[in-house]
Amino acid sequence: MKLPRTKIWLAIAGLLLVLPIGLTGWSRRSGPWEQRIASYRAAGLPTTLAELDAWYAPVPDAENAATALLEAASAWRSTGNTNLPGTVKGPSYPKRGEPWISGMVAAAGEELASNAASLTQAYAALRRPRSRYPVDLKAGIDKNFMTHFMMAREVGHHLSLEARWAAETGDPERAASAVLALLGVARTLEDEPLIFAYMIRGNINGEALQTAERVLARTSLPEARLRRLQAAFAAAEATNHLGRAFAGERCFACDALSQPITGVFDWGDDRVPPALLRFGDRFYAASGLQRQDLTLTLRRLDELAEAAARPRTEMLAQRRQFIAHIDRLRTWRGVLYPQSRQFLPMDANALPTELRLVAILRCAQAAMAIERWRLAHAGALPGLLEVLVPEYLPAVPEDPLDGQPLRYRARSPGYVVYSVGEDGLDDGGREAYVPGSGRTRGWDYTFTVAR
Repeated sequence: MKLPRTKIWLAIAGLLLVLPIGLTGWSRRSGPWEQRIASYRAAGLPTTLAELDAWYAPVPDAENAATALLEAASAWRSTGNTNLPGTVKGPSYPKRGEPWISGMVAAAGEELASNAASLTQAYAALRRPRSRYPVDLKAGIDKNFMTHFMMAREVGHHLSLEARWAAETGDPERAASAVLALLGVARTLEDEPLIFAYMIRGNINGEALQTAERVLARTSLPEARLRRLQAAFAAAEATNHLGRAFAGERCFACDALSQPITGVFDWGDDRVPPALLRFGDRFYAASGLQRQDLTLTLRRLDELAEAAARPRTEMLAQRRQFIAHIDRLRTWRGVLYPQSRQFLPMDANALPTELRLVAILRCAQAAMAIERWRLAHAGALPGLLEVLVPEYLPAVPEDPLDGQPLRYRARSPGYVVYSVGEDGLDDGGREAYVPGSGRTRGWDYTFTVAR
C-alpha cells in the first residue's frame, strides 16, 4: 500500500526530531576535531585561512616572478588569425612528426611577432628568484582565486606556440629556450599551498613535455641545450609539494566549520519543502554532524598527505585505499557527510596526477640522454638505456609505478621511452589513452620522439 506523501514527510520530520539527541552523544564519543587542530599547530602547520596566508611568506615585488609573469600575460594581444594553431577558432596542432598545414606557420609567426614585448616580459619574469601569486588566502575562494593561475597557464600556451613554431622554422635554439621557459612557468607555482595551483602546475609541465616531443620530432637540438633540458626535467621531477597543498586544503576545510551551512541536504528535489531544508541545515550543525564531517575530511586529507610523503612506488596503493573510502561516501552512509562527499573525490586525483607527471618527466630525461647519444653516434639509436650510463645518465630512471627501470623501444621512425602506467601492465609503449575516457588499462605513460 502506498503511503500518502504527507505521512511520509511527517515520519521523516519525527525521525529528525529524535536523531539529534543520539547523534550528539555519538559525535562527542567519536573524538573531537580539536585534537587534530592541536596536532597541526604543534607541527607548525596552519589551521585557518589567516594562518595559511601568514605561513606562505610574502615575496618582495622586485623578486616576485609571479606578478611579473601576470603582467606579461595581461600584455598579450591576440591577432585573432583563424589559422593560428592550438586556439579555439584555429586548427589543432598536427600530430607528432607531421608538418604544419598551409597558413599555420605564417599565422603563428605573426602572432609571436605582434607579442614580442609580452614574450620578452615573460622571459625576464622567469629570471626572478622567488614567486608568490597575488591571491588573498584569507578571503577564501573568490572570483580572483583561480584567475591568476589560469593566466599562468595562458603564458604556457604562448611559449608552447613559440617552441613549436621555432622548431617548424628551423630555429632549435629558440625552440629549446621556449620549452625551458615553459618549465619555468610551472616552477612559479611550486610553492602555492593549493591543490588547484598544484594541478595547474602539472598541466603546464605536461604541456612542456608534449611540446618537447614535438620539438625533437621536427628539429635536432645541440648538446648544450639537451643537457639543460635534461637537468630541467630532473628538477621538475624532484619537486613534490603535495604535502604543502594538502595543508592548504585542511585550512579551507577548517574554515568551512565557521561558515553558516545552507543547502546541506538539498539534492535538487523540488518536492522537498523549504522549511524542511532549513531544518536540515540547523540539524546538521546542532547535532554534531558538521564536526564529524569536518573530522572525516581532515582524517582523509591527513592520509593523502602521508601518502604524498611516501616513496612514489607506494603512492598508488595508498590511493586505492583512499578511493575505497570515497566509494563508501557514495553510498547511503555519505548522506551524513555531505561536505566530505563533495570535496574529497577531487583531492584523490592529486596522487595519480603526481605519479603520471613524474613518470613522463623521467621518460623525458632518458629521451634527452638518447638524443645526446645520437649526436655522438651519427644519429644511431642506442640498443638499451643501460648503455647511456654513466656518460649520459647517472642511472636508468626508475618507473615510479612499479619500481622497475623505465622501458625503451625503437620505432620507425624514432623511439619511445615509457612507464607501465596506472594499470601496472607493460603495453609496449602504447599511447591509446584518451584523457577523460575512464579507461585504466591498455596504455602506458610515454615520451615519444618521431624522428
